[in-house]
Amino acid sequence: MAVWKRQIDGHSVKVHNVDHPPPHCHVEVGGKDLKIDMAFLSVMNPPPHELPGRLRRKLAQVQESLLEAWERVQVNPPGSDRGW
Repeated sequence: MAVWKRQIDGHSVKVHNVDHPPPHCHVEVGGKDLKIDMAFLSVMNPPPHELPGRLRRKLAQVQESLLEAWERVQVNPPGSDRGW
């Protein structure tokens, strides 16, 4: 389930209602689920994954909304057996 979900530039963007730090969202790009650091809008998954420039710019336009959504997330500590 998501606390925030939108289609942005043809890509599904979600903030899950239960997740682990650091603050991030999930973006489907080319059939892959990329974790995007909300502070820097950079891909957290191992390289060579990169966000298309247009998508990154559109995420920057909703960055404040994404960060506000993260404040509603039930955060589980890293390594927890709950959550993702």
